Amino acid sequence: MINFLRAALRQVVGLFVSDWVQSGVVLAIILVAWFAVSRIGAPGVVVLVVLLAAQLVWFTRADARRTRT
Repeated sequence: MINFLRAALRQVVGLFVSDWVQSGVVLAIILVAWFAVSRIGAPGVVVLVVLLAAQLVWFTRADARRTRT
């Protein structure tokens, strides 16, 4: 019973920590992209889209690895 509670608590904490980290990364990407768009224009939008897609893939793979083990 104790092992079950520990595992459940670990999952819940991991979920919230992962979400906060992902939210922070998204905000950082948006801030950097904001300045990139203001400096270089339309190519900055392409950089924003690529970075957001990359972080989505990165965090999805990390979550899949975390839940697999």
